[in-house]
Amino acid sequence: MTTVTPGGSVTYTITASNAGPSNAAGATVADTLPASLTCNWTCVGAGGGTCTPSGSGNINNTVNLPSGGSVTYTVSCTLSISATGSLSNTATVTAPAGVTDPTPGNNSATDTDTIGAPPGAVVTGTKTVSAGPYTVGGTVTYTVTLTNSGTGAQGDNPGNEFTDVLPSGLALGTATATSGTATANTGTSTVTWNGSIPAGGSVTITITATILPAAAGQTISNQGTIAYDSDGNGTNDATAQTDDPQVPGAANPTSFTVAATSENIPTLSTVGLLLLALSLAWLAFARLRRRKAA
Repeated sequence: MTTVTPGGSVTYTITASNAGPSNAAGATVADTLPASLTCNWTCVGAGGGTCTPSGSGNINNTVNLPSGGSVTYTVSCTLSISATGSLSNTATVTAPAGVTDPTPGNNSATDTDTIGAPPGAVVTGTKTVSAGPYTVGGTVTYTVTLTNSGTGAQGDNPGNEFTDVLPSGLALGTATATSGTATANTGTSTVTWNGSIPAGGSVTITITATILPAAAGQTISNQGTIAYDSDGNGTNDATAQTDDPQVPGAANPTSFTVAATSENIPTLSTVGLLLLALSLAWLAFARLRRRKAA
């Protein structure tokens, strides 16, 4: 008995042989495969044995087995991802009418395997922010990397695999991804990502946002939420938060501090500076004339 994995492959080898003394032309090889398997098969004969070369699904094949001949089926199957319990399969060979089998007890064989737990995904995420300075009206870029360290692939399952709601101090701009689909909903400041991540694979999501005046002097901090399929059943049943790898520990939010507003410190154009200089010069000249008049 071996262990088979849901969603994985299963291969059966079925050999029907005739030890004699009579020929068995028109014998039948049959195998009603378990419903949880999707299979294709091939067959080759030896010692004069003949069979149908290939087929799919259940086997119900008329074969010719001369004395000393045999036929061998190779059945390649995929096990349903939802399969549980055990997997039992029985193949039989039946002698044709008019042929007496002296040892009928060996005309069938059964293979039983344990169905193991389905492979699951383990998805974690990091989130970093572009370097400052962080000023009102400036643009920040977040880089989110989702990595699947599990033994099973993360599928593009119902619901979002990643969600990130930006704080009120930011105006969401764009969202892109190296695979899958990233969507930026500017009305709700929400980024979502949907897609699959193979076992050992990763995807990078890039988010841009503009710093709003209300964020001046404030610390902006947030995390994205990951949803993943930990048991491999096609449904996202587990969650995780993104981590800032630049901060010690795990599951840290990504933060930055916006510079205090500069609205009270006026800035002038070249023309404005020239006019200011002329005004100051005129005031100085006027004061000098008053002194001379005095």
